[in-house]
Amino acid sequence: MSLYRRATVVAAAIALATFNACGRLPGQPSPSARPQRPSEVTNFGELYSENCAGCHGADGHFGGALPLNNPTYLALVDNASMRNAITNGIIGTSMPAFAVSSGGMLTDDQITAIVNGIRSNWGAQARIVEGAPPYLSSKAGDAAQGAKLFGDYCASCHGEGGTGGTAGAIANPSFLALYNDQSLRTLIIAGRPDFAHPGWCDYQPKPPLDSAQVSNIVAWLAAQRGS
Repeated sequence: MSLYRRATVVAAAIALATFNACGRLPGQPSPSARPQRPSEVTNFGELYSENCAGCHGADGHFGGALPLNNPTYLALVDNASMRNAITNGIIGTSMPAFAVSSGGMLTDDQITAIVNGIRSNWGAQARIVEGAPPYLSSKAGDAAQGAKLFGDYCASCHGEGGTGGTAGAIANPSFLALYNDQSLRTLIIAGRPDFAHPGWCDYQPKPPLDSAQVSNIVAWLAAQRGS
């Protein structure tokens, strides 16, 4: 073998050994320095900021959608319902489906990270209050009774018939198009403490609302959506 050919073989062997030892080409970043793929991100803060904060607020409140940083809400809703909302979206609202299986961008592990992060960051004060109406109700409400209850509990802020007041009109088809019946029920029970909206038991000296009364108010509001 010529001296030149021998030198070439030796150089190639050294290069191969170096590559095998380092596991990467010169200039290639190490695995720890490579950016994560979007599907690999499981940090709650990053996931929430990218996917949730635009509607639910940077810290889970003061957004356009119902606040997630609300102890009453977190006591009311279970993880399965929260996960289902993130996975499949909520029909009749602006909440989209986020799961890859439903056409979104989030994996199952990422949805788990969001649910667990909401609980661990904001759920410390969540407690079931005795007498609280349940999150779900299979009993249809009575719209006529709901109109009377709205007048007693809600008109002082939302105006007679829900057409105005200091808190703004709520009996408005455009507003109600953003809230399905379950979202209205959640809002009435959990309230919006970020906007000083009372929950089911915060109307002192009036008595707390029970499940049937909440359903009645929801039925009246639903009727205001029109056709």
